[in-house]
Amino acid sequence: MRILPDKFLAAVIGVLPLPGAPRYAGNSKAVISRALEDLELYLEAGADVILLENSYDLPYIKPPLDPLAIALMKRIAKEARNRFDGPIGIQMLEAANESALEIACESDLDFVRVEGYVFAHVGGAGLIEGCAGRLLRKRGEFGCHHIKVFADVNKKHCSHALTADLDLNDVVKQAEFFLVDGIVVTGPRTGESPELRELRRVKESASVPVLIGSGMTSQNISRYMPWADGFIVGSNLREDGQFLGRLNSQRLRTFMGAFQEARDNEWHS
Repeated sequence: MRILPDKFLAAVIGVLPLPGAPRYAGNSKAVISRALEDLELYLEAGADVILLENSYDLPYIKPPLDPLAIALMKRIAKEARNRFDGPIGIQMLEAANESALEIACESDLDFVRVEGYVFAHVGGAGLIEGCAGRLLRKRGEFGCHHIKVFADVNKKHCSHALTADLDLNDVVKQAEFFLVDGIVVTGPRTGESPELRELRRVKESASVPVLIGSGMTSQNISRYMPWADGFIVGSNLREDGQFLGRLNSQRLRTFMGAFQEARDNEWHS
């Protein structure tokens, strides 16, 4: 089992459109090549952890996903595993959590990031129901108990009117009750950071690792460093900080410098 380092950076590889997605260009080799190019840049920069995500499959759909898309993600995941000895995770949008787990198990990955772990919310593709019971049973069926489940709470880009009577910490506690391995806190949209006061409350009460899943920049990482165990970063490392931009080497170097300085300061404080 690969150990996630303390205060780790999980760098996101946004995979180009997969088969079945409206913008899929029909060239699977190009999709694999782009993902591996991004992986190489991240490894050169010293990223601790890699997260694969089907970011370009807009507009997202609920499962089942196209079998060819899942097969291609397995190829990418296995290639990434061959090139990187550290922890690798995967997320499959929108809420294709069992597909993500299947890919992770077959590709020797280390964790999945999931949506809708407990309770229910309304996402862009419709109603997303709690998946914890089915997902953990599926993990047992696959024989992959070592794969950690990191669950978004009050996920970004979603309506949470169905659970408006619940505080964020209520959702965290329910996720812990349902045996989650870690939680992911985000801002309301991609590229927006979580509210710092709310994050502090979660970190002070949670009994599992807390990850930040959006909005980290070279300017704010030092403020957030004390209040999370891991940081999932994608958009800020790309051209103009855009979600679907190309990975930008200069932005990557700038962020990595700020991240490493903030982490070193935290470790030595």
